[in-house]
Amino acid sequence: MLWRISFWLCFGLTAYLSLLPQEFLPSGINIWDKLSHSIAFAALALSAALGWPEKDFVRSVLIPLLLFGILIEVLQYFIPGREFSLLDMLADAVGIFIVWIGIRVLQTVSAKAT
Repeated sequence: MLWRISFWLCFGLTAYLSLLPQEFLPSGINIWDKLSHSIAFAALALSAALGWPEKDFVRSVLIPLLLFGILIEVLQYFIPGREFSLLDMLADAVGIFIVWIGIRVLQTVSAKAT
């Protein structure tokens, strides 16, 4: 239950910060922009995977989060001071895939240990 709450809090915070006009963002955030994208989407992927462990990661987490990242970028096109960015989408995907790879490694190690 805690992981599900964590997911929804991360989801809301990510959407909120991603859709704020540039003038309302804290200064200096652009320096870490791509890293913050990867961290945010890794946090989303990890909390979703832990919150709903019975779900298939690719269909229930990876694909929806990739679509969420694309949606954010499309919406940013219409927000003053923001822009559509393929690099931001790539950074989102990197965060998601890092979690997916980690889960796969842990599953493999766990299967070999039994």
